Amino acid sequence: MPPTGSVRGIGSKCLGFTLIELIIVIVVMGILSVGSVRFISQSTQGVIDAGERQRVASIGIIAMEKISREMREALPNSIRIDVSGDCIEFVPTKGGSEYLTAPVLTASNTLDVIRTGYATFLNTTFDRVALFPILTAEVYAALNPGPISSVINTLPDTSPTEVVTLSSSHQFLTDSPERRFYIVSDPVTYCVASGFLYRYNNYGFDAVMGASRPTNFAGGREVIASQLTNANFDYVSASLSRNAVVKIELTIADGGEVQTLEYEVLIRNVP
Repeated sequence: MPPTGSVRGIGSKCLGFTLIELIIVIVVMGILSVGSVRFISQSTQGVIDAGERQRVASIGIIAMEKISREMREALPNSIRIDVSGDCIEFVPTKGGSEYLTAPVLTASNTLDVIRTGYATFLNTTFDRVALFPILTAEVYAALNPGPISSVINTLPDTSPTEVVTLSSSHQFLTDSPERRFYIVSDPVTYCVASGFLYRYNNYGFDAVMGASRPTNFAGGREVIASQLTNANFDYVSASLSRNAVVKIELTIADGGEVQTLEYEVLIRNVP
């Protein structure tokens, strides 16, 4: 037992961070913070850029889908493209069936046909009968005799047969081997000019492409797409073993993003 009044020293250590350790921790945290911020920033910018590319691409996708849906119903052998490749024209089909009698040998204003079911949709201003169109030039020349008739005057909804009455007598060039006929309307043109994709309609049949195409909205022109920097239409005619093909290429630039889209549309070749 120690003597009274004596003091025993007890050794002890003070625990904590040194200044160097604090500096190292601060530097490491700064490096991690910069890396994290850069990663988040780049990820966010990537999402923004992807959304912008998708927005620009959607302009062309919607335009091509609209063109292709209408063009798939084009009258066989009615596709034609101007020399620059900026415009494409075709005759849209609205209906059709098989005929029993048609004016081929002599002109007449009536056809006996199997029921079409088209009576409620008939437009007596634009709808016509097309029978066995072979040559594109004949389709647009509005000939008589020719494959395209005058406008339809009446089309009663009767079953099992109907009598199609034309506004004037017409003679078709030849019978269809399958006795098939189409109900068509006036031609439609898609054309690119000054960065816009236009759709033209209600201008009639022109032997020369674009002869009477309207230049204003009131005359049958509407905007389908904008921000186009380049566009091209190409037509590969049909053969005995395959359908015709329309190739569409559109280049769209908007907000610094440039997208080039290519599309192919199969066109039936059975008149």
